[in-house]
Amino acid sequence: MTSLPFSSSSRRGGFTLVELLVVIAIIGVLIGLLLPAVQQAREAARRMQCSNNLKQLALAAHNYESTFKAFPYPAEDSNYGYSAQAKILPFIEQGNFQDRIDFSQPLMEGVSYLKTLNPIYNDLVGTKIEVLLCPSDPGDPLYVDDDITWAGGNYMMNAGPGVDTQYCSTADTGGLFWRGSVIRFRDITDGTSNTILMAETLLGNRIDSTDLVDAQTQMRSTSGGGSPCSVSAADLDARSVSSYYGRRAGQWLRNLTYHSFINGYFPPNSASPDILFHGDGVMGARSQHPGGAMVSLADGSVRFVGETVDLSTWRNLFARNDGQVPGEY
Repeated sequence: MTSLPFSSSSRRGGFTLVELLVVIAIIGVLIGLLLPAVQQAREAARRMQCSNNLKQLALAAHNYESTFKAFPYPAEDSNYGYSAQAKILPFIEQGNFQDRIDFSQPLMEGVSYLKTLNPIYNDLVGTKIEVLLCPSDPGDPLYVDDDITWAGGNYMMNAGPGVDTQYCSTADTGGLFWRGSVIRFRDITDGTSNTILMAETLLGNRIDSTDLVDAQTQMRSTSGGGSPCSVSAADLDARSVSSYYGRRAGQWLRNLTYHSFINGYFPPNSASPDILFHGDGVMGARSQHPGGAMVSLADGSVRFVGETVDLSTWRNLFARNDGQVPGEY
């Protein structure tokens, strides 16, 4: 029996090169259309987690105030003491961690700027606390200082409007926190729904340089004189810059200004870098969320504040008792 040759109609069809290129092009277009949507969904999830973190921290501060009759207060002696963030750990399910902190012991030992970390904390300060970190920030929470690795956090305490010298952490700034502050709910006479409790900022890029690398993750050190707390924020803002530092938000345990405080002088995500001055500074709210930054108010609610917020309104939100009720924001 002889076999018949295959007819052209019985052959299995295949893609031509042109057809393959068309299919690949269509797939590429679909991926290009879907990728922004996927990225937006991921950022929405990260922003929600950031909001949840601020909510937990605000409630922890409430519980602290209820227990100790004041909001958590930073150490009053120097920049080398414990932060307010460190004192709310039991109220964010980190009680076992705080049991390792002895607030009767100094955090730093030594003299003046030669102080070094108390060795009892060598194995503690590099521990990351997830609720203190915003997942939208790709920066490194770890910060190396004098060969010691510290862990930082994104959420900072309200240190006042920042205008004039209200950025200075050694005295009442008009906000809720400064070194040694003891503020209660009754002291927030502008209303808890009109006053910021905490706001987020970005981790520093850990780069010290003479040229600006990134305005959002570096601080500027200004040239010119003046003793601590004697120069206004506006004067500092107008000065020329001598160097830039990427150290911000690197030590959640310590109450040094650029590790634990934030003020309202700059609007969210300002194009101007934060200002470092005698250990204090003008520190603004910053985030990787498009268009603004998250804040928690003293009533426990969380809000997203846009970059285009009226600056006077924004600064009023950092004042607890200036008698100026903010407008829409």
